Amino acid sequence: MKRKTRITVLFLLAAATAGAQKPWTFRQCLDTALQRNITVNQARMSNELNKVTLSQSKAARIPSLSASASEGLSIGKNIDPTSNTYITKGNTTTNLGVSSSVNLFNGFQTANTIRQNTITVLAGESDIEKAKNDVTLNITTGYLQVLFTQEILQAARSQVEATAAQADRTEKLVNAGKSPESDLLQVQSQLATDNLSVVTAQNNLDLARVTLMQLMDIPVTDDFDVQVPESAEPLQPAVLTWDQIYLKSLQVQPQVAAASFRTNASEMALKVSEGARWPRVTLGANLNSSYSSSRKTGSHNEQTYAFTDQVWDNLGESFSLGISIPIYSNRQIRSNIEKARINLTNSHLSEQNVKNTLRKTIEQTYTDLRAAGKKYEATKQQVTAVESAYRNAEKKFTVGVMNATDYLIQKNSFTQAQSSLIQAKYDYIFKQKILDFYQGKAITF
Repeated sequence: MKRKTRITVLFLLAAATAGAQKPWTFRQCLDTALQRNITVNQARMSNELNKVTLSQSKAARIPSLSASASEGLSIGKNIDPTSNTYITKGNTTTNLGVSSSVNLFNGFQTANTIRQNTITVLAGESDIEKAKNDVTLNITTGYLQVLFTQEILQAARSQVEATAAQADRTEKLVNAGKSPESDLLQVQSQLATDNLSVVTAQNNLDLARVTLMQLMDIPVTDDFDVQVPESAEPLQPAVLTWDQIYLKSLQVQPQVAAASFRTNASEMALKVSEGARWPRVTLGANLNSSYSSSRKTGSHNEQTYAFTDQVWDNLGESFSLGISIPIYSNRQIRSNIEKARINLTNSHLSEQNVKNTLRKTIEQTYTDLRAAGKKYEATKQQVTAVESAYRNAEKKFTVGVMNATDYLIQKNSFTQAQSSLIQAKYDYIFKQKILDFYQGKAITF
């Protein structure tokens, strides 16, 4: 019985250990999101369609080939198609053929279409990278939010411990008659408020975890947690002007490349539509044969004419060279050219709009980063000053030379300063990561 109990306990411990979820690193969160994200996968599928279109346009350079076969039955007086003679009895005929044609010249439309579709594939690849970048920014935001709420929770728990210890000391002083009971009531009220702050911080942390798991597109679990980086302190950013960062981002951001590719594709589309004005030259070839059941062979048509013999004897070849010159197409060619020119102008505008949006974003982020850095440094100085005042007030309250009201004012000021510092720190880190990201640097923690 004891042996069974031990085995059961060991099994439960092993199951609990196996089921324990290790904290997720930022890289794991990002890789999971990139693999599961529907928008990224849709961008991939959309570009697969672009590749199919490209393959189809390349195949247009290859001669086409088709085969045909038909069987006919005639009753009564008819003409034998193989001998051009009248027949008065039932007859069956078989027609076989193979044809091929190739476009020799069509105003370079095929070549320009291939170039257009090739560029479209490159634009699609940039769209995939843009979708990945969007996911990366969302995961970065969600990951930092979890780290931020974790620190807020730790700070709230530390305040509860400090307030609880102060409540115990105050209770002893009240029992000894060295402090009024009102001091104890105020400290206990503060302890209840701090406990509420812990509950609020825990709820915010749970919500941040849920948000991150949803961004990763994984089922929400209670044991999900992220790995805290070894150093979560902001680093001093490199000294670059916003225009230097902007010029660098133009070279690495995929949305800029995609817009440029689409402009080039529109230029090719214009050339394709202009190619419709040129004559078209096509080369064709045909191989055909036929069989008729009424055909006979021999000097008096007394022998059966075998199927294979007829097919070989009736074999014929033909070649054709054709030219088609567009003269008037109900304004269709001209309208297509005008539409292509308008689309090209619109592509130029879209490309410039992408660049303008990127520039404005970098300008805003650069300004926000400078402001966040100043706020972070100022908040650190504030915390240092407020902490000194709080520690001094704590000593005075402990020995009974300061009332609870004044002490709690100093304590709440210190708590608020701590929260402001944590918020300023992660805001500064986020702005740094975003600005580095626009320069093409990988986001790491």
